[in-house]
Amino acid sequence: MIGKRFFTTKNLIFAILVIILLLIFPKIVGILMLFFGAYVIACALNPYVTKLMVKMKNRTAASSIVLLSSILAIIALFIPIIFVAYKEIKTFLITLPDKVTDVTNFLFNTEIYGHKLPDMFDPQTILGNSTSFAQGLVNQSWNFTVSAFQVVMVTVALTMIVYYILVDKVYLKKKFLEFFPPDLKDKADEILTNISNKVGGYVRAQIISMAAVGLMMAIVLVILGIEYSTLLGLITGILDIVPLLGPTIALGIIILVAYPAGLVKIVLIIVGFLLVQQISNYVVRPVLFGKLMELHPLMIFLALFLAEQFLGFWGVILSPAIAAMVCVLIDELYLTPMNLKAKETDE
Repeated sequence: MIGKRFFTTKNLIFAILVIILLLIFPKIVGILMLFFGAYVIACALNPYVTKLMVKMKNRTAASSIVLLSSILAIIALFIPIIFVAYKEIKTFLITLPDKVTDVTNFLFNTEIYGHKLPDMFDPQTILGNSTSFAQGLVNQSWNFTVSAFQVVMVTVALTMIVYYILVDKVYLKKKFLEFFPPDLKDKADEILTNISNKVGGYVRAQIISMAAVGLMMAIVLVILGIEYSTLLGLITGILDIVPLLGPTIALGIIILVAYPAGLVKIVLIIVGFLLVQQISNYVVRPVLFGKLMELHPLMIFLALFLAEQFLGFWGVILSPAIAAMVCVLIDELYLTPMNLKAKETDE
């Protein structure tokens, strides 16, 4: 009887679909992360759409206005910074060739145990590899162009996905709830609402975190008297969204700019940069994500390590949102029913 109950055609089809999904999951992780990222952004914007819809009585118009306003707000946020840093950017670009020349002269004129670097390398070998280097440079330039095009396309796709999630929220939610039996629809609706509320705090926390890192680094560079402090702080804040690689690139740019200041200031810059990163990773981010998403900092760290291991780059960026979703599911589906049952038993 048990075999007939569980080994039905419907259950077998469902099991096959689950197996297929598990097999193709590694191939579609990037696509899933794109849609999940769009869902996270939509959760952050949805409260504003709901408020505006009360006045306009039209969700499409409200979604369009909120999304467009968000894009314009991001642009407006960077315009003052760009104006402030314009002079620094212009001067930096003008002096960049001189800075590269200074670094090159330093490398070729520095003696190591009485020998200069040009004496330690065969010029013919260097010239012989020049063709390969040039070809590699061309290939890297092409790869950069392709990557830039892909970023533009992903950004456009992400914007469109967010728009349709906002506009068709009611329809999408209704279709999602159809997968649940009637007696579980209300509970599924409640869980989905809780997930949306917690995940929505992710975007706000991420923006504040990036701003904090950029501001702290700019202050460190101003104190040390480094040129282009505002620009370098802006670069550091923007690149902070990219785990590990972003801060590394930012530090490399800062060192290149600050090279003429001397070895002592370079060391102080590295120490200051590492201090800012430690404050961000162990104070700012855990507190922000914990407060705005109601998650304990330990859960943030656990989600960060697991997401990096299994989901790669985008998993790391979206790890707090993933942690929020998992915590809500565990709480609603396991902890709350278990504690409620234990309470009824004691009574």
